[in-house]
Amino acid sequence: MYIDKVTLKNIKGFEDLEFSLTRGNDEYAGWTVFTGDNGAGKSTLLKAIAVALTGKDTARSLQPSFHRWIREGAGEQEAQIELMIAPEKGVDEFSSGGRISDRSFPATITLKNLGKETSVEIPEAVKGKKTPAQRGLWSTDAHGWFSCGYGPFRRVFGASPEATRLMVGPTTERFVTMFQEAASLFEVDQWLRNLSHKKLEGKTAESDQLDLLLEILRDDLMPNQITVDRVDSDGLWLKDRNGLQLAWSEMSDGYRAALALLADILRHLISAYGVDGLAERGEDGKLRITRSGVVLIDEIDAHLHPEWQREIGFWLKRHFPKIQFLVTTHSPIICQAADKNGLFVLAEPGSDAKPRQLTRDEYNKVIASRPDTILLSPAFGLQNTRSPRAVEGRAEFAKLQAKKRGGGSLTAEEKARLPQLEMFAETDEEA
Repeated sequence: MYIDKVTLKNIKGFEDLEFSLTRGNDEYAGWTVFTGDNGAGKSTLLKAIAVALTGKDTARSLQPSFHRWIREGAGEQEAQIELMIAPEKGVDEFSSGGRISDRSFPATITLKNLGKETSVEIPEAVKGKKTPAQRGLWSTDAHGWFSCGYGPFRRVFGASPEATRLMVGPTTERFVTMFQEAASLFEVDQWLRNLSHKKLEGKTAESDQLDLLLEILRDDLMPNQITVDRVDSDGLWLKDRNGLQLAWSEMSDGYRAALALLADILRHLISAYGVDGLAERGEDGKLRITRSGVVLIDEIDAHLHPEWQREIGFWLKRHFPKIQFLVTTHSPIICQAADKNGLFVLAEPGSDAKPRQLTRDEYNKVIASRPDTILLSPAFGLQNTRSPRAVEGRAEFAKLQAKKRGGGSLTAEEKARLPQLEMFAETDEEA
């Protein structure tokens, strides 16, 4: 399953958003990035997509109240989220049987203002028959239709009682961190420990799952020559270049969040498809996950060092080549992994500009440029990448130099000031 198109009408700050996510030739897998200022609606966009992916009932569990989701100020009493879903033949199946078409079909959620409450509704069935979305991605009995989503707070331990309840639901657990800041990825820790126990007991299925997970996570995932060492009754362990071992609780937020995220994606893929046929070995001898689906990640750059930000998108695409990743970021480095037609910018709050896809030339500039150049592109819209101090220093230096060249006499204070400003006027060296 892939998302062919996203349409939002009167959802929070979006009056009318329509993004086509195809890369051409009916291809969707790869790295798609949404950028924008704080408050531009990046998290809202991903949450809205998650609502339409999960359906009315699950959405109500994840987001108990949709109050203020309908855009204010336009006099509207109704809002709509619609995804055009592209199924994959041979993988995605309807719960009631029936032929899977090559054509995309809509998954539509409508919000209506009922005064103090906001209702969540789906299109009425035609002649009593369920819609494709009801028989497919919204059905708990259908095979395939894989999707999951993660918010910016991807902690491993600690969760509120309410969040814990959602963390064990069959569908809600795949999206709970997007909607509940108090949620965690605690279940992945329990899953890893359980796999270790079952492997020691000689259980073949769990042993195969653990071996698959460890092989993928050991494949050049982490910087600084740190590798995954093992999983035991205490959870996941890392080993640094000097042989020092680190448990979950001793890892930095970056390592914990990234490892938990990737292990959790694999956990849900195994739950959806089973381990048989989930991966295959490429010509280079490395494992690749061969199943399709949609993975949403809000603020993918959170907690990651720039070196890791530079690699994470490419690593995920290599190891999950059939997954459609939809991510948000404030990092120009994350954008460089974007695939064709895969860069979108959301307008800053209060702007008359519309959310849009970057043009081919703008996209090419982003993927080929240095981070400071990307920050000046429409993807981020900065006017200057230097600090305010540097901008002021360069301006002052230029002013004093102009005065000097014009024959003016510098004061003693200006003469003393000029050498101090020279560092701001030095030309940046190429990286």
